[in-house]
Amino acid sequence: MFILPEPNQHPMENVPVHTEGDAPRMGEIARQITAFVPVYCQGNRTLVLLSEGRMFYLPHRAQWVRETLLRHFAISQRDLRRACEEDLNRSLFAPVVIPAEGLAYAQLRVRTPIGRNDGAQGFFRIDAIQGIRAIDPEETAVRMADGIEFMVRMPRPRVVERVLAARSALILQLARGVAYPRF
Repeated sequence: MFILPEPNQHPMENVPVHTEGDAPRMGEIARQITAFVPVYCQGNRTLVLLSEGRMFYLPHRAQWVRETLLRHFAISQRDLRRACEEDLNRSLFAPVVIPAEGLAYAQLRVRTPIGRNDGAQGFFRIDAIQGIRAIDPEETAVRMADGIEFMVRMPRPRVVERVLAARSALILQLARGVAYPRF
């Protein structure tokens, strides 16, 4: 099954579209999130995939989900970016790493933005990725649990590089024991 992050593909059948009032709280789903990607569905929303294969739309942007996920685990986004600069020499497209839980999310481009400050990056938990295959030179399919595939608008080598960077960041932060070296 392909999940195409295009305006005419959302909302998908049998996938709940939550409002602000009935959306699951981050504390209830934080450890189960395997992927969250920005989509156009009655405005900008985030499609969330949980470890048991359940999907739903949150009424927030993917950046909000990332910030809330990090805040739930008491991780500073700024400190995380500094850690990636120290470890990987990368500040753009830095992975989301939660060392206390042993989780890392690779940041992959899932759609072409249609405006300024429009989110195009989705986040995929690296231990939940079951396969990566090229569709064409500029698109890759990332297979997750239950055979769900997300189309990523990046060449396969770049997708693999970002997944490996996320794994490296997790290993280095676990070994260090702190988010980044404090001088």
